[in-house]
Amino acid sequence: MADPDRLLEGWTVGTSALVIVGLGGLLVALLTDVLAAVLPELGTAPATILFGYVWLLTLTAAGQGRIVARSRPLRSVAGDAALAGAMIALIYLTVVLIVGFVAPGPAQLDPGTVPVARVVIVGTIVGAIGGGLLGVFFVGCDRLARRLATRAGDG
Repeated sequence: MADPDRLLEGWTVGTSALVIVGLGGLLVALLTDVLAAVLPELGTAPATILFGYVWLLTLTAAGQGRIVARSRPLRSVAGDAALAGAMIALIYLTVVLIVGFVAPGPAQLDPGTVPVARVVIVGTIVGAIGGGLLGVFFVGCDRLARRLATRAGDG
């Protein structure tokens, strides 16, 4: 059985990474008026399913333990986090676009009108950059927390 602390750590890293990326995306969409056009077309149920799907992918990637390993150098952690971000984006975008092609009913978000390969490639690159940055951020938070805990334990 897996160590409960490691499970909680994977859940925390995956959830917080998704919250950071999700809020950033929502703010950009809100400021560019994309949200007003997309949200009514998407609907609550599909949006919830899409969010749950990306959360599952993020938790699975973070739960592998390679990203949150404490005894590794920063470059190695950032590389693994970038790879995880790229894979999450690649799988998510590919599946969402495939489902968009086969889903019944017309929609304003028709994936047939966008160059799929370009969306997946750009999304994968953005996912890799975001994953690497979040990996560095989480390592920094972990190191800061250790210093503070050590300092508090000495006092």
